[in-house]
Amino acid sequence: MVDFRTLIELQGQIFLLVLAGVFFRRKLVGEEFQRDFSTLMVDLILPCNILSSFQIELTRDMAGRTLQIFAISLAGQILALVLGKILFKNMDPDRRAVMKYTLICSNASFLGIPIAGGIWGAEGVLLASVFLIPQRIVMWTVGLSWFSGGGGKGSVKKLFSNTCMIAVFLGLALMLTGLRLPGALRSAVESISRCTTGMSMFMVGMMISHVHGRDFLDKDVILLTAVRLLLFPAALWLGCLLSRTDPLAAGAAAVLSAMPVGATVAVLASSYHRAEEYAADLVTVSTLISLITIPLWGLLVT
Repeated sequence: MVDFRTLIELQGQIFLLVLAGVFFRRKLVGEEFQRDFSTLMVDLILPCNILSSFQIELTRDMAGRTLQIFAISLAGQILALVLGKILFKNMDPDRRAVMKYTLICSNASFLGIPIAGGIWGAEGVLLASVFLIPQRIVMWTVGLSWFSGGGGKGSVKKLFSNTCMIAVFLGLALMLTGLRLPGALRSAVESISRCTTGMSMFMVGMMISHVHGRDFLDKDVILLTAVRLLLFPAALWLGCLLSRTDPLAAGAAAVLSAMPVGATVAVLASSYHRAEEYAADLVTVSTLISLITIPLWGLLVT
């Protein structure tokens, strides 16, 4: 059980770190710095955080929660695929690709992992890392095909060359075998891992630094933001309650599924020239509003 004060302090920390990112992006650094910083996050800091989370002793309770949250995440991806096919079939083709991808791809890496760690500690990071496995598989295979017109070997290669996925597989192998990283390497990984929350929130601040009032006027942006932050996690959490899922696994799944639209949506929309401005608005608006909704979910499920 996480108390109200802990969640408020975590949210205050997040708000200040995001504010720092906004300030630096507007006043001191440019787009190239943001792009390089994002690469550093994805290729070094987040993988170290994931790998560090698996360096704990696997108990029976933890193994059960890990399997449960994997199953919940898989069910969530199936639900997202079905909803995307039903809800957006009459939309403009370019917007339809963005909308469908929005349902399967949340920002559970940059935001979800550090928030789960802040609420539930190392086990929260572990559960978040496992929760992300089905999402990453779907987003780099079926999801990518919506933008490119096909999957194929390129998408499979993209999936298995992702450094976060490599860290998950390596971490699972180490945890299941009981092996540990050598002392110096483990200390280095843990040292980098401790930067995750600060650097992730700083990155989020840079991402939303260009927000304008007009971004909130598009009805499709408002609708999808509500689905992503409220309706989708509510459906998963209700399913967990009805199926008597372990409370920690259910709570973590709800919070992780309540993350805003993933920045990958905007990256792919730009790369394939599919409703680029709309995708950027979705990422920005949902991220900004999530700073309010995430702590509310934290209070509800803990």
